[in-house]
Amino acid sequence: MKVEIATEDWTDLTTGTAKERPRVRTGDLFLVALLLANLVCGVGLIGVLRADLSKDLVAVESTLVSSKISAYLWGKILRFTSAVEQGRRVGENVPVKGDADALTVVGDLPAEGNFQRIRSGTGEGLPVFMGTPRDLPNRGHVLPLGFLVTGGSRQDQRYVIGAISLADVDGYLGDLQRRGIFCRIVDPEGHTLFGATGGFPARRDSASRFEGEAPVMGGALSRDWSLQTFIPDASSRLPFLPQAILATFFLLNMATLVFLRQRFILPSEAALAAVAETVTAQGEILPSRAAPGYIAGAVNSLLSRCRLEAEEEKRSIRESTERRTREISESQKNLLSHHRLTKKMLQSRQADEVFEILLGGIAEGYGFPGTLIGKVSADGYLVFQGETDPVSGSPLRIPLWDPGSLLARTFWSGNLLHASPRELPHLPEEESILGSSPVLCLPVMRNLKVHCVEAKNCADRTCPNYYSENLKCWLRQIPPEFFTGGGNPEIHREAITACLRCEVFPSSALLVVRSVENGKMVTRENAVPISNLASEAGLALEVVSLYDSMKIMAVTDGLTGLYNHLEFYQSLRRELERARRYRHTLSLLMIDVDDFKQFNDRFGHPAGDFALRKIAELLRKCARTTDIIARYGGEEFAVILPESTPGGALMVAERIKSEVAEHNFIPNASDPVHLTVSIGIYSSESGDVSEDQIVSLADEASYVAKKSGKNQVVVKAPG
Repeated sequence: MKVEIATEDWTDLTTGTAKERPRVRTGDLFLVALLLANLVCGVGLIGVLRADLSKDLVAVESTLVSSKISAYLWGKILRFTSAVEQGRRVGENVPVKGDADALTVVGDLPAEGNFQRIRSGTGEGLPVFMGTPRDLPNRGHVLPLGFLVTGGSRQDQRYVIGAISLADVDGYLGDLQRRGIFCRIVDPEGHTLFGATGGFPARRDSASRFEGEAPVMGGALSRDWSLQTFIPDASSRLPFLPQAILATFFLLNMATLVFLRQRFILPSEAALAAVAETVTAQGEILPSRAAPGYIAGAVNSLLSRCRLEAEEEKRSIRESTERRTREISESQKNLLSHHRLTKKMLQSRQADEVFEILLGGIAEGYGFPGTLIGKVSADGYLVFQGETDPVSGSPLRIPLWDPGSLLARTFWSGNLLHASPRELPHLPEEESILGSSPVLCLPVMRNLKVHCVEAKNCADRTCPNYYSENLKCWLRQIPPEFFTGGGNPEIHREAITACLRCEVFPSSALLVVRSVENGKMVTRENAVPISNLASEAGLALEVVSLYDSMKIMAVTDGLTGLYNHLEFYQSLRRELERARRYRHTLSLLMIDVDDFKQFNDRFGHPAGDFALRKIAELLRKCARTTDIIARYGGEEFAVILPESTPGGALMVAERIKSEVAEHNFIPNASDPVHLTVSIGIYSSESGDVSEDQIVSLADEASYVAKKSGKNQVVVKAPG
């Protein structure tokens, strides 16, 4: 334990220098006294415990040895007595067999034997007497025994005297002595009868407590023998656990005292020094040896200053929390508006409806009432319905091919956020849209996720966009100088308008978010949710496109782009009903390609697919715009001719037959490869047949044309 000793200043009179001398604290002296008292008590109690444990150890060993010796002696005596009694019953002249090597019959017990009665004769049992053990030259230690044999009168009483060997007892005691346990049997006068003769203390006093006594023969002797036991090294045989527990208790007691001092009884000077050091570190000025009251005043001053700083910090945190709460509330409102508008846009099935929901949501939900949206027209203009042309009075139209247009450049390049958009090159008619406040311009278009070949049903594998997944091919039509704001706008007009008319180009618009007087100001922070909503609008446009594609895929053939079998029957049913209602003529052409299987076997199925697509193009070329063309199945086609007479239907069929027969279906072959078709025609005057009947009749005519030599047109007569 480290004891801290306080010091105080004093002045050496011989040298005049200030020195420190130790100052002993009363608390430290009291603690040292407690520790010493604890140590003395611990040592004393451990000594008392060891003495008690030693006494118990010796007593237990003495009792154990005494019981074993007593049991052994009683066993010997009983066997010897039994043998004598057996000899008496047989007859006096019969020799007695037993532990005694010699029996002597006397009239009285010899006095030098110190015989004591150990059993009274009851019934047929003989009274037994035991004498003092003695040494015999040939047998060692023996124990004399006497038996009273009663006759008819008192004069006839006689004693039979014998002896039993104590060699086993000597061996047992010798074995105990070799184990460090000294035992001996003594009479009441203290004379050693047998057992260890050395190793015992010279005298028995209070300091010699390793000696124990226990009675022998269980109190059967009138003059008791006792077994004395002495264990010289009893201390090494004591149990360790009780001593360890007691020693640990006192050690913990001392450790507790030291811990309490180190933890709770620290010197007040050290505490004051720590407080003074802390106060000085916080900017307070203290003298070198400040009084406790002075330090308390400095602490109070420091606490007052910290309280003011804490209140100021608390006010700042409260204001920041309120501002953040308002921002979170605004963000939550924007998020709810975003969710509601996104849901409405995703539920829309038309692109114009998506644009209207986006415009209304930003104007009303986000607080930008000056928002405009310009939709891309088929002729290449951004049409703003909310702004009018001052000359024509029609909606304002901004050409997308004009490099001088800021809105056109933004549409092709990407987003624009500018505090003063009029400072950038722009067209005069755009000033009413841009205004003088910050503006955000966002192109809104769907993300294309199909290949060009899927959108245009094209088989040109040499096209660079055939395998492309990024279908922004229109950007290649716009040179870099377009975005500098100069040049002749007519140079780019044809290429850009061609891209806008292409079926690959997505439905798109330009969103213009303006800062107006009664709305919010456009900033970078509120531009983020608007941009996210515009992205959701692009996803909604993709959903609209997928919906339109699904409707088209449901009614068209995937290979030729013509109506499929299901849509053919639905269209035929509608046209028949219309013919019945208005009493019009309806004609049906069933077209079967001749020898198409041989064509596939010769040139392969890809060439066959190409031929079917080409035949579909020729059918579109020959038919009227009101005619309905469908792929009936395999190499069979059907053409519904509403309000067509048999003569008109025949003209169309002949034209189709000629176009197909003259076309070369393998352009790269050395010789032209031609296909022919067999066409069957049936005309109904007023739609008085069912769809199955008219198909069956036209198909019969086609079958007749094929049987007649192919490349024929056969008209099925009514009735």
